[in-house]
Amino acid sequence: MSWVTIIWSTIASVSFTLATIYLLIWFRERRSWAYLCFFVMAAGVIGLATGEMAAMYAKSPAEYGTAVRWSHFAFGFVVLGSLGFVHFYFGTGKGWLLGTALGLRLLAVVANFTTGLNLHIRAIQSLQQMNFLGEPVSMLGEWTPNPWVRLGQFAALAQFVYVVDASLRLWRPGSHESRRRAVLVGGTMAFFILFASAQAGLVAAGVLRMPIIVSFPFLAVLLAMGYELSRDVLRASQLGRELRESEERMTLASEAAGFGVWMWSIPRNQVWGSERWLHLFGFPPGAAVSFEMVMQRIHPDDHERVEREVRRALSDRADYTGEYRVILPDGTQRWIVTRGRMHSDTQGKPGRMMGAAIDITGRKQAELEIVQQRNEVAHLSRVTTLGEISGSLAHELNQPLGAILADIRKDDLRAGEIIHGIRAFLRRQALEKQPLEVAQLVEEAVRLIGADAVLRKTSVGLEIPPGLPHVTGDRIHLQQVVLNLLVNGMDAVSTCPVANRRITIRAARPDLHTVEIAVSDAGVGIPPGDLHRVFDPFHTTKQGGLGLGLAICRSIVEAHGGSISVQNNPDRGATARFTLPVGEEGPT
Repeated sequence: MSWVTIIWSTIASVSFTLATIYLLIWFRERRSWAYLCFFVMAAGVIGLATGEMAAMYAKSPAEYGTAVRWSHFAFGFVVLGSLGFVHFYFGTGKGWLLGTALGLRLLAVVANFTTGLNLHIRAIQSLQQMNFLGEPVSMLGEWTPNPWVRLGQFAALAQFVYVVDASLRLWRPGSHESRRRAVLVGGTMAFFILFASAQAGLVAAGVLRMPIIVSFPFLAVLLAMGYELSRDVLRASQLGRELRESEERMTLASEAAGFGVWMWSIPRNQVWGSERWLHLFGFPPGAAVSFEMVMQRIHPDDHERVEREVRRALSDRADYTGEYRVILPDGTQRWIVTRGRMHSDTQGKPGRMMGAAIDITGRKQAELEIVQQRNEVAHLSRVTTLGEISGSLAHELNQPLGAILADIRKDDLRAGEIIHGIRAFLRRQALEKQPLEVAQLVEEAVRLIGADAVLRKTSVGLEIPPGLPHVTGDRIHLQQVVLNLLVNGMDAVSTCPVANRRITIRAARPDLHTVEIAVSDAGVGIPPGDLHRVFDPFHTTKQGGLGLGLAICRSIVEAHGGSISVQNNPDRGATARFTLPVGEEGPT
């Protein structure tokens, strides 16, 4: 076997092997277009090697011209693959330069089939034989050049400029890794583009008496590209091993801590979860889970809110935190808290979200029990107060019925005195006053009623500016005021659509001596005729109410030296406001 056959067959075999390897890799990583471009270029080098060997062994001018013509066609694939590789692998090339280079090469391929035997040769009169690598091969004798060859030269120049520009852009602000890429791939490609163009041009001009051999320099480019891609493959393999080890350690840690970890591959819409996480959502071990499957397990009342927060995290590239209920296939309901972090891909698009989830059902049940107990205590407190008031009424009104009928005016005045006595009774309760931070006071009250608000599908918002001064008062009594006002607000919005079930607590400093706390709801409001009576004992606008909540609130606030009022909002709902004196301690 001759050296020509050995060398050019080796070029084709090496190119075929590399093309097969990276085509298979691309099938597994469809979004890595650089691998597909490598395959296209390798296919073009195979065509070049085949065409050059056919030209060297040609027996007639027609065979030689046909071999060179198809070599030009194969060279078009080399250009397409190499420029596409730079575009996707570097990500720094100018789009208009890429379009120019590819457009000129496409025109050159068209001219190669329409303007003569091929892009270089219009006609061949005769061939010559020369000794090359120890054996005779065919080369041009007498021939007519094709003037369209300059189109191919311009195309090669545009290809060279694009590669150099992209390599320089990768080099300037890049890291050590990107600069090595720019030199190894970009430098090798630019050099051999010039080498191949010069060799073909000198042979066509008759300066060099040798066959056209552009497949050999482009094999060198292919090897440089393959070497760089192999580093990426090895790096990906190493990262994969490290990721698996990290997943194992993370799974062990999460199992020990009682939470499950998950990862959502956004482009593939696949959710991987640890065994603990799959159990939390009722999926069998090793199940293939999608985002839609997870959303189907979320309670209908929480579904829209969770999906909205996830989409917000994706659009804002932000972390995600959610607390929601899931319904398992057997009907069991669980409370889950999830935290996730979004990671972008190399193009800056959402790539994956990773996070952890923990079961808080036990905590939620405890909160509900606390709420129930608190409601029972509050109810018992009101009943006790009612009992004391009833005793007071019985004592004060223990007069003969006939005397009451005889002098209605006298008893009316006496009833007024009874109410004043009740207020004095409430004021005489001992208060444990201490400096209180307004924000902390309100937040603790909201936290106490939080589970009740969730059950009643009511949102509570806080608008408390920083820097408010401390107030002096009894924490328990003042929290009871805030709780009573919150309960009234939730009762007021209970018949409204879920979207309107909202309560807002605001705090402000209207003057140097007082702090004002306002609780506003978006409910039905208070009938105008009842506004002046809402603080009267036993007067209520709620079905089944005792009419003591606001009376107790007024007594507590006034015992602290403040005042309380209720008014309807201009649009809808009502606002209860109470003021407290500024304490001597705390920020001012």
